Amino acid sequence: MRLQGKTAIITGGANGIGRATTEIFLREGASVVIADRDTETGLALAQGDERALFVATDVSSDASVAELVRRTVDHFGGVDIVVHCAGVAIAGTVTSTEPERWQRVLDVNLGSLYRICHEVVPHMQATGGSVVTIASVQGMFGWPNWAAYAASKAGMFGLIRQMAVEYASDTIRFNAISPGAIATQLGANTSRLEPGFVQGPDSTAQDGETPTPAATKPRLLQSGKPEDIAQAALFLASDEAAYISGQNLVVDGVLTCSAT
Repeated sequence: MRLQGKTAIITGGANGIGRATTEIFLREGASVVIADRDTETGLALAQGDERALFVATDVSSDASVAELVRRTVDHFGGVDIVVHCAGVAIAGTVTSTEPERWQRVLDVNLGSLYRICHEVVPHMQATGGSVVTIASVQGMFGWPNWAAYAASKAGMFGLIRQMAVEYASDTIRFNAISPGAIATQLGANTSRLEPGFVQGPDSTAQDGETPTPAATKPRLLQSGKPEDIAQAALFLASDEAAYISGQNLVVDGVLTCSAT
């Protein structure tokens, strides 16, 4: 098993890409802390597995993230891996996105990466570790009506590279994964969890990560599966990626290869 003896925190670990990552990491021998706002689903996912712990977590809160890391260390004795999947998808152009909505997207998606690393890096400095954040191809290319979301995902690349350089001597690796079209419930979950920031039926319309799969298309032209991203996270978190840091792994079929 590729993660035997490792402890991983997975933010957004109860649904979508985070859930798939939780399940694969548990199968690969890791102890997993599932951090999510979806308490009912998170508790059910962790139930009956002594290597799984659910911690209700709001990644936009400094105190909540600090408590998440404290409980992880207290329960499992340390932390080796973080896979940061938590995020929201709120649509809008620069002119249609009010300052409060703009700040909320950046705070949940990008600010949370700072928070989790601020708390977890000190625990990794003596032993090394791996941080993987789920970014997006929308941080690399433009899609209409996703200004704040694109900015938050693009910001991840700069922060990942910066931390990769700063903590290389501690053998802590930082990498991003940029999914393309992945069939998840990101839009629906955003609408449910962010009612004060979602405006109208198109505010969380299917973005670059949430279209419905087209089963009749060839595999590389379909929407991807959450497991496709989870397997990439497994590789980057494992010792097989020991010489990879500061990188962005695109997992999108051929989406960003096409000129149309």
